[in-house]
Amino acid sequence: MNTKREPKKTLVDKYLEDPEFARLMAHGELIMEVTETLCELLEKEKLSRKELADRLGKTKGFISQLLGGGRNLTLRTVADILHVLGYRASLKPFKESGQRQEKNVIPFRTIYTPPKSPVVTKESFEFTIADGYPAEAVIVN
Repeated sequence: MNTKREPKKTLVDKYLEDPEFARLMAHGELIMEVTETLCELLEKEKLSRKELADRLGKTKGFISQLLGGGRNLTLRTVADILHVLGYRASLKPFKESGQRQEKNVIPFRTIYTPPKSPVVTKESFEFTIADGYPAEAVIVN
């Protein structure tokens, strides 16, 4: 008897069965892709957020909020940023299949490089956490 086993669903796969979660996940993926692309372009053009803000007639704080996800990044704002950087964008949508596939997952392009093995030193002091239980502290340098 030859029975095929279905692959085990991941937690994300289970959540994506909920249409509202899937919709919000799609929002997040697109926002992340756009903001990461804009940050990469700023780096490529060697332009600071302050310089971008000056070109747009906005504050540095406004730009930081936009690129940090704290403000609504409209298509008009994206077009304005691309314009002052000398770029244009095109949208290339793709059809989602019923099952998430690796080729349909947008890669997160981050610039973060994890630190090399941290040096851990143990300090001899105690403190009390919220419930009144004593705890030991470890400081990572």
